[in-house]
Amino acid sequence: MTHEPPVASPVSPVLTGIAVAVALALFAREGRAEQFVLLDAMIDYTWDDAVNSSPSKSHFYVNEGNFLNKNRPTNWLSPVDYRNGTLHVRAEVFVKPPGTQTTGWTLCYIPNAGGYGCADTTYYTSTGVWERETKMTAWWNNSQLQWDKGVKQVDMIYAINDSGSGHITNYPELKDKTTPTKVRVTMVQVSAGSTYDPTLLGFSSDGGAPDAAKPTDGGATGTGGAMVSGSGGADGSGGAMVSGSGGADGSGGAAPSSSSGGSTGASTGSGGSSNNPPSKPGSSAGSGSVTGSCAIAPSSGGGAVTAGLALGLIVWARRRRASRTRR
Repeated sequence: MTHEPPVASPVSPVLTGIAVAVALALFAREGRAEQFVLLDAMIDYTWDDAVNSSPSKSHFYVNEGNFLNKNRPTNWLSPVDYRNGTLHVRAEVFVKPPGTQTTGWTLCYIPNAGGYGCADTTYYTSTGVWERETKMTAWWNNSQLQWDKGVKQVDMIYAINDSGSGHITNYPELKDKTTPTKVRVTMVQVSAGSTYDPTLLGFSSDGGAPDAAKPTDGGATGTGGAMVSGSGGADGSGGAMVSGSGGADGSGGAAPSSSSGGSTGASTGSGGSSNNPPSKPGSSAGSGSVTGSCAIAPSSGGGAVTAGLALGLIVWARRRRASRTRR
C-alpha cells in the first residue's frame, strides 16, 4: 500500500491569535508597576477644622483609624525597594472658593523611627484633577526616616505654598479664599525601577476615577486598601494592555512645584500658571513632572517572541496532522 504524502493544512487563525494574545499578555504582566496605595483620603475641610486641629493647626491627620493603608509594608527597602522609588500624588479637588488663590497640601511622613520628612501635592488654583510625581529621594528631609522601620502616620497640612510656613491659619485674611474645600488625595508608592500605573488602582490613564467618592479595589478605604503588586496575572482571558492608551502630559495649566516650579500633567482643571512659592529650608524638591499616561509598551523583542510562538504552533499543527495521516 502506498501512502500519499501528507498535505499540510493552513494553521487556523485562531491558533495564531492565541499565540499573539499569549505573547502580549506576558509583556503586559512583566511591565506592570509594583506599587501600593499609602492613603486615599476624602476630606471635607473648613476654617474651623483648620483652627481646631490638634496638636497643630491647619493639619489633617491620617492614620490607621481613617485612611492609612493597614497593608502597607513595614520595611520599605526590602524585599521591594519603595524608599528609592517614586511618590505619585493625585489630588482631585471638588470644592474650592472662587478665585485664583493657590492652595495645596504638604504630606509629611511620620516614621516609626527617625525624623519626619515632607512631600507635597501640586499647589492648585482651581478644581479638577492635579497629579504630581516626585522621587522619594528628592523631597524635604527624606533621609531622616529609618525606612526599614516603616511609616505609622501621614500629617497633611493645608497650605498656600510649600515654604513650610504657608499653613492657612497663618493667613486669617485668606479664610474665605481657602475654605471650605473638599478634596480627595491619593498617595501611591511606586517601587524603584517601576512606572506608576493608574489602571491598577481603577483610575483611567488621564487621571479620572470611576467614582471619585468611592475608592476602588486598589485604593485605601477607611481600613486601608489592598496593596497592588506587579506579580498579578494579565488582565482578562489573554487580553493585552494597550500601548499608548494614556492621555498626553501637560493638559492642565502650569502649577508650582516644591522648588523648580515644574508643570503638572493630566490635569482636568482649568487653572493657569501661578506664582512659584519658596521651597522648604534644606529641601530638594521633585521636578513636578507627571506620568499622565501609563501605557505599557512591549519591548523591541516582542515581535520575535510572538513570531516564535506562532511558528511553534504551526510546526506542532503540521506534525500532528502528519502523524494522524500515517496512522
